[in-house]
Amino acid sequence: MRPHDAEARHARVRTIALSALVMVMIAAPAGSRQFGYMPPGTDASGGVEDMVLIYHGREVRPDYNRENLLPYVAYLDADGEPQDWLFDSFLFLEFATDDGTWIHHYREGSRLPTIDDWIWLADAWFRPETGLIGLEQAMDEVAGKLGPAERKAKVVITLPQPIAQDEAFGPLPGEDRTLDLGDPDDAHRAIAWYIGRVLDQWRAADYQHLELLGFYWTAESISGQYMPHARWTSEYLHQRGLRHYWIPYFGATGYSNWREAGFDCVMLQPNYFFTDETRPLDWFRNHALQVTRANTGVEVEFDGRALTDEEYRRRMIAYFDAGVAYGWMNGAVLGYYEGGGAVGQFYRAGAEGRDLYRALYEFVRGTYEPSGENDFPPLEIPERGENAEDLALASRGAVVHGAIQEANWGDGITPEKMIDGDIFDYGGMYGFTAFYIPGSVTVELPEVATISRINLMLFDLDNRFFRYRLDTSVDRATWTEAVDCSEGEWRGWQTHSFEPREAKYIRFTCLHNSANNICQVVELEAYSD
Repeated sequence: MRPHDAEARHARVRTIALSALVMVMIAAPAGSRQFGYMPPGTDASGGVEDMVLIYHGREVRPDYNRENLLPYVAYLDADGEPQDWLFDSFLFLEFATDDGTWIHHYREGSRLPTIDDWIWLADAWFRPETGLIGLEQAMDEVAGKLGPAERKAKVVITLPQPIAQDEAFGPLPGEDRTLDLGDPDDAHRAIAWYIGRVLDQWRAADYQHLELLGFYWTAESISGQYMPHARWTSEYLHQRGLRHYWIPYFGATGYSNWREAGFDCVMLQPNYFFTDETRPLDWFRNHALQVTRANTGVEVEFDGRALTDEEYRRRMIAYFDAGVAYGWMNGAVLGYYEGGGAVGQFYRAGAEGRDLYRALYEFVRGTYEPSGENDFPPLEIPERGENAEDLALASRGAVVHGAIQEANWGDGITPEKMIDGDIFDYGGMYGFTAFYIPGSVTVELPEVATISRINLMLFDLDNRFFRYRLDTSVDRATWTEAVDCSEGEWRGWQTHSFEPREAKYIRFTCLHNSANNICQVVELEAYSD
């Protein structure tokens, strides 16, 4: 989770090798979902390639006027002269008021937002000397020096969230009735009003160097209660020719099915920079797997500590190195969380700050060369056949025996998940089959078949590893070993080929999980190659 401030910080953590970089794909039928990043500069993203987050609104924020936004708009030399364009897109966002009232998330015991808070937020972007006018003036100055004169910065603006507990919100200006934001109709009326107020002021401002792309869903995770609101907002924006953007944290609820919410552009936070403990570099591989699986972009994260603390400098550089190693520097649409003012700090600091500023510029331009400080494990995804060729599909009559299903796990962890053909949508508490270790599950094929390859997807959203065996049988009485992975460390996708044999049953025995005593299997596939 991106640490908006100290009080908002929570712990929320719940192999075709990638070669020259850009996209990761697997064999799949035409038109089906594939592994890959959301590419930059597409119509879906509104042409966004590199979007920087500008926290603006509260008194504690930097004064984002022309002078302070120049180092974001352009790469400046030591004399303050623009040498090249920098970020092409700017997300203006705020998540709380000056008195600490959150406007995107419920906090028990805290004051709930009022219509006055939403008015304050809608008007904050249009202050006379800071915010959007500062960006307009910086763009005008740089366009006059670098050209083209008509260049425009792409802008996205944050949305307040209708908090269900806010039962006495409003009334809206010009109305008498108090709104209950727990009621979907009232919540949608409030969202539509806020969007309208922002659009009215945008049109009146008549910016010459800014282009409004759409709005940003501020909550970084979407529970089932709020998914309908996100979907309604997307539809409402689309009707007005606008787009909907989202930047969830790693492992966020709703991330894997962002399409259901109607979002146009999504970037996933790695959450590597901010932790108190140092995470292994494998974290970036796990992040890249989740991003390519969900087909989204990536958020790059750093703040001013990179200038004063060697550990945080190393973490910032690790993002750049990972972007090259896993192909998202040039292959994915990117967002940049910089903590509120770090880019300006780098620019104005001495040699160390200028080095970080230069590295950031090179990364944005796609010319950054790895530092040599980091060695990342490969991102590997085995060749996979078409679902129609997979013999172990529930839709073809396959059945799982031996898995467990507990009521408090919900309906996202069930026996059939490992044979549903879905290798994309899973998270910390959904999308897989589970059973206790040591133990086994058996996949019963609809009929005796010749098999020679088993693909296996083990839960891989952290650095855990498994040990296991695979056996086959025709009659469930006599078993023949197919795979022995009882030694070593086995993670994520595995593909196992063996001499063809007749089988009706495939037994998966889990011997070890480095994280806990439960085995989590996302998918088991059987092929007759």
